[in-house]
Amino acid sequence: MARRTRIAAAKSLWSDSLVKMLRGRRDFKLLESDLEIRHSNGSLIRVDGFDDQERVDKILGTEYLHIFFNEATQISWPTVQTVLSRLAQVVEGAPSHKAIFDCNPKSQRHWLYKAGILHQNPETGEPLPDAAIWSNQHWTPQDNPYLSKDFLATLEAMTGTQRRRMLDGVWCEGEGAVYSEFDEDIHVHKGPMPAGWERWDKVRGIDFGYTNPFVCLWGAIDPDGRLWIYRERYIARQTVQVHAKAINEAEPRGTSFRWTVADHDAEDRATLHEAGIRTQRASKNVESGIKAVKERLKIQPDGKPRLIVCDCCPETISEFFDYAWQPAVDGRNAKEAPIKDRDHAMDPIRYMVMKLDHGRSGWLAIPGHLPVR
Repeated sequence: MARRTRIAAAKSLWSDSLVKMLRGRRDFKLLESDLEIRHSNGSLIRVDGFDDQERVDKILGTEYLHIFFNEATQISWPTVQTVLSRLAQVVEGAPSHKAIFDCNPKSQRHWLYKAGILHQNPETGEPLPDAAIWSNQHWTPQDNPYLSKDFLATLEAMTGTQRRRMLDGVWCEGEGAVYSEFDEDIHVHKGPMPAGWERWDKVRGIDFGYTNPFVCLWGAIDPDGRLWIYRERYIARQTVQVHAKAINEAEPRGTSFRWTVADHDAEDRATLHEAGIRTQRASKNVESGIKAVKERLKIQPDGKPRLIVCDCCPETISEFFDYAWQPAVDGRNAKEAPIKDRDHAMDPIRYMVMKLDHGRSGWLAIPGHLPVR
């Protein structure tokens, strides 16, 4: 049983659910420090999160009969794919393997809607080869007899998207989008790149991650100064060395880049440098970066925006729709900051736009080498 973070799993799955259900039962032994429950017949229930590499290694080092992903919309598709590889325990006479996902719905662009409802590969849109074994069930808070009347009243008082998602269980587009200007008909380019694009200046933006996805975005700058995002690498649980190799192999040999801006992790940047990928430190001012991206999303006199994303970058497109501002709490105005969720591609988008429009970046100092721009 797992959530995106161990802290959240310990609170909701362990303390608020399992412990209350099983305390006093003599056939179960609760191991608080390990968040494990051992049954007298030898079976084991483990509760954990995916936010620490040591814990992830522990999860991946064991085979399971069933895996329950709690609040699954907070977990990335690459992480789910990796964890599902451990659904391999063989127990004679036991039910067949099951992966169970529960969630409050989000956008219909989310991977869980695509896989669980449409039975499509979230990355390619093609039918899932095992679509026949996927099924879904819909229920609302009113179906839960254990919820208090006060809690239900709170949900019923919600309005708009929050009410549709939290009370009615509807997959729908969110309110409060950071980039409300983003329009798929305007900002998404479908099909091959324009003729001659190979000769345009090329740039890259990188945001490091391991538990969360590592993201590299490739951009090309047309003669009018528009930034075209034409490739993405959006993958979790791989080392920077593996990413560096894939980045180098993504383009024909000899392809040059005007620059590559990256997150500030010196060790990860040094690893890229050793692989021949020279980076500059990105400007990480979120407020300024969002304003700069919004400026590029505006329609210009020629009827086109100055930022275009190709349809071969589905995760980036999805994040443009999901990236949202902090909601108001208890009637107070929300903090002017985006929610730190589904923002992995939004970071390198900001880095690239800030570098293009404001020229803000830094230097990478590596002992024994000249500084790298």
